[in-house]
Amino acid sequence: MNRALIALLLLGVVAMPAAADVAAGLEAFRRGDYEAARAAWQPLAESGNPVAQFNIGILYRRGLGVTADNRQAVGWFERAAVGGHTTAQFNLGLIYEQGIGVSVDKAAALRWYRRAAKVTQIDDGFEEARARAQFRLADLLLKGDSVNRSAGMYWLQRSGESGNAEAQFRLALAYAAGKDLVRDSVAAARWFERAAEQGHLSAQVNLATIYETGAGLSRDETKAAHWYAQAAEQNAVVAQINLGSLYAQGRGVARDDRAALKWYSRAANQGALEAYFNLGVLYEHSTELSDEQNAYFWYAVAAKAGHKKASLRLVSLRAKVGDGEAAAIERRAAVWRPQKERKVQRLETTAQPRK
Repeated sequence: MNRALIALLLLGVVAMPAAADVAAGLEAFRRGDYEAARAAWQPLAESGNPVAQFNIGILYRRGLGVTADNRQAVGWFERAAVGGHTTAQFNLGLIYEQGIGVSVDKAAALRWYRRAAKVTQIDDGFEEARARAQFRLADLLLKGDSVNRSAGMYWLQRSGESGNAEAQFRLALAYAAGKDLVRDSVAAARWFERAAEQGHLSAQVNLATIYETGAGLSRDETKAAHWYAQAAEQNAVVAQINLGSLYAQGRGVARDDRAALKWYSRAANQGALEAYFNLGVLYEHSTELSDEQNAYFWYAVAAKAGHKKASLRLVSLRAKVGDGEAAAIERRAAVWRPQKERKVQRLETTAQPRK
C-alpha cells in the first residue's frame, strides 16, 4: 500500500525575524500564491532554516509554483532533516522505503526513521511524524531483511503510546495472539479501544466483538452495538450484519426491525451472503415487516450464492407463496446483483456475521 508523505507546512520553532518570513510564506501558500511563498522561503532555506527547507521541498514534491522535481524535493528534505526537522526525517524514511523518486534503500529508510523516532524534545505539529516514524521503524524491524523482533516491539509500543492508531491496533493483535508479547486479553482490549476511538475500522469491529462476547472485557451488548455502529457507518460488512442482528434480537439496543432491515440491506448491497439469508429470515418472521414474497426472494438470492439453509427455507415457503409466484421470484433473484457501496479496507478481525 502506498503511504502518503506528510505534506503539512509548519511554522516550527525558528528565530526572529526568520519566523515572520516563514509565516509570510505560509500565508501566501494558503491563498494559492506559491511563487510568493517560494520567494519568502528560498532565502531562509539557503541560509539553513530547516522549516523553510522542508517547505521548499513540499513545493518541489507537489509541483506548486515550480516544476515538480523529486530530486529537488529529496535534496531539500535532506537538508531540513539534517537540521533536525522531524517531518522531513519521516518523509525521507518513506521516500527511501518506497523508492519515491529514488532507488529503494531500506538502510537509508531505517536511518531516517530512527532519527525521527528518537526525537525527545518535540515541537508542536511534529508529534504525528514521530509516531509514524516509530511505527514504520517497528514494521521494518518486524519483517523483511532487518528483522529484530524485540526492537520492533519496542518501537511499536512507543508508537502506540505516541498515539498512532495502527500501532495501537497491532499491539492489540499481539496481546490477543500472544505473539511477541505475553497473551493478555485485557491489554488487547485496551489497545483495541484506543485505536477504535481514533476511528480505526478493524479495531472497532474487534472491540465490538469483545464487548459482545465478553472475551477480555465484561460483556456489554450496548457498547458492542455502539462500536458495531461506528464500523458499520464506515461500510464494514461484518459490523453491518452484526448490528442488524442486535436490532433484530433487541440485544444492546431496543428491538427495531426497520433498523435491522437497513443494516442487512447495506451489507447485502456489498454482496454479503449472510445478509441475504438474514433478510429472508427478517421478512419471514418479523411482525412489522412480514412479507413472504420478499422472504422468498432473499432466500432465493442466498441459495443461488450457495447458502444451504436458504435452500431449505425455499422448500418450506414455496407452498405458501405458490408455484407460479415462486418461479417469478426466482427469475428476479437470478438476475439480482448487489449495488456496491464504497469498499473499505481489508478488515483484520475474527468477528463472524451473526444470524
